[in-house]
Amino acid sequence: KVMKLSPKAEEVATFFAKMLDHEYTTKEIFRKNFFKDWRKEMTNEEKNIITNLSKCDFTQMSQYFKAQTEARKQMSKEEKLKIKEENEKLLKEYGFCIMDNHRERIANFKIEPPGLFRGRGNHPKMGMLKRRIMPEDIIINCSKDAKVPAPPPGHKWKEVRHDNKVTWLVSWTENIQGSIKYIMLNPSSRIKVRGS
Repeated sequence: KVMKLSPKAEEVATFFAKMLDHEYTTKEIFRKNFFKDWRKEMTNEEKNIITNLSKCDFTQMSQYFKAQTEARKQMSKEEKLKIKEENEKLLKEYGFCIMDNHRERIANFKIEPPGLFRGRGNHPKMGMLKRRIMPEDIIINCSKDAKVPAPPPGHKWKEVRHDNKVTWLVSWTENIQGSIKYIMLNPSSRIKVRGS
């Protein structure tokens, strides 16, 4: 039966649907981990109805995302140029910092969106939900006299540090392996080139 999902459950279902053609979704451990984490995002009503992953059909969602991909491929040059210009605007605003009075490029200024963990080989945590990173998860590292970037409205940073003994600008802890992730300067920056 067709079922309208709550927003959280629907979002997690789309992560699986986008990978439907990938061999990951056929692996038992991936499916088990996904289903366990998906159920955590469901309402009680959804949990009562959706009790077996093998009875769920993600085909309609998968076809929707394939159509979206196809539509992007069919975009006109003007539409593609507009997206490129918007990306360049983001890069200009967020892709650089000032360090020792020099404008330096930031390597990875975008945080990875939520999705399903893949891992390498037959990783025991494959299929688990990689949670959305919120401002409250983020540690900002900048100079004492620097203007601290404002968090999105209604949010606050986990912490603001002024540690000049490290090279990272932003850090957070991801939920799957508990490892710390960083936003750093581009490998071509003065500090990276000098250190190598």
